[in-house]
Amino acid sequence: ANEFVVTKQRIQTGATGEQIACDFLQESGYRIVERNHRSRLGELDIIAEYEEFLVFCEVKTRRGTGVPHPSLSVTAKKIAKLRQLGEFYLIQKHLTYLQPRFDVIAVQLADGKPPNIDHFINAF
Repeated sequence: ANEFVVTKQRIQTGATGEQIACDFLQESGYRIVERNHRSRLGELDIIAEYEEFLVFCEVKTRRGTGVPHPSLSVTAKKIAKLRQLGEFYLIQKHLTYLQPRFDVIAVQLADGKPPNIDHFINAF
């Protein structure tokens, strides 16, 4: 099967992971500013404020606990794109007084178990 085909289940898995990540961030004292921010450059999963930071969170969700770790799907090309999106967002929203930070939250969903959440702060 082609792994790039976007199935209903993949969309739902992603949405579930993003909700879990949002809840996790809020419980950790973050204020969610925006979710699924789309611009002509692409999409930012979660934008949150924390202390002096505006945190751009890339959420990666997988079902099952097998390898590879979900965070490994964040490639160098993706990182460059996310940095560009983040900088564009700061300028657009006049939030340049906040320090941009790029985090990755990896969520692993296993049936019948609580989700496993890894939060990589300042991931890139």
